[in-house]
Amino acid sequence: MHHPPILISTDFDGTLILDYTTSSLAPRFFKCLQKLRRTRRVVWLLNTGREWSSLDEIFNTLAMPCHPDWLALLEREIYRFANRQPVPLSHWNRHCADTHRDLFARAAPALKQLRRHIAQSGIAEVIPDDASPYGIRANTPADADRIAAEAASLLADFPEMMLMRNSVYARFAHVDFHKGSCLATIAREEGVSLQNIFAVGDHLNDLHMLHPRYASHLACPANAEPQVKQAIRAHGGYVARAAAADGVAEALGHFFGV
Repeated sequence: MHHPPILISTDFDGTLILDYTTSSLAPRFFKCLQKLRRTRRVVWLLNTGREWSSLDEIFNTLAMPCHPDWLALLEREIYRFANRQPVPLSHWNRHCADTHRDLFARAAPALKQLRRHIAQSGIAEVIPDDASPYGIRANTPADADRIAAEAASLLADFPEMMLMRNSVYARFAHVDFHKGSCLATIAREEGVSLQNIFAVGDHLNDLHMLHPRYASHLACPANAEPQVKQAIRAHGGYVARAAAADGVAEALGHFFGV
């Protein structure tokens, strides 16, 4: 029987890996991947907020049976992975860079005002971020909520701006560029239809791709944030009983019988 190709989009931190002292990355996930590839073409997208240098270091440290076919880095840049190196999807990355450059330039005064507020708040700090005018690190998740509310107020004149959040960290981004739009772009490049796309993640910056607009098979591991679990259930997806990569393997078994 002919099986259509599938596209698997996984977050990295908290989804495929929790313990950075391990020597082997996600063995149950790779076992599922290998089983699926016996009967069909499987495209694996690693969809992460990390930059390449930090991901490359982990790749070189951990034992991996195979590498992803695609990378989405910094929640917005797309790369085809070939010969252990990321090869940019040039038209997307150029458009992404131009759009963000224009947005950040127009919003510079408001971003400067927010930066002053953060410095004075005592509940967060400004940190360097290559993908954003600056990054934000709050002291607690509750403090991150407060900063996000203040940012929404100060940046109200720029509805195309969003604060991309992950735990106590945040960066600025244009609303058209996120893990979901990266996933849709790669699906078009690979010719994979919506009904054959699987997406799994654990945190707030994964919510864009954990939506029926971008994937028909949605999942999260047991360690996912409450808001993520709520979204997955609302969309009829699968909330795994196991954490991290074991939960990803469990979800793949649920949807694809591996």
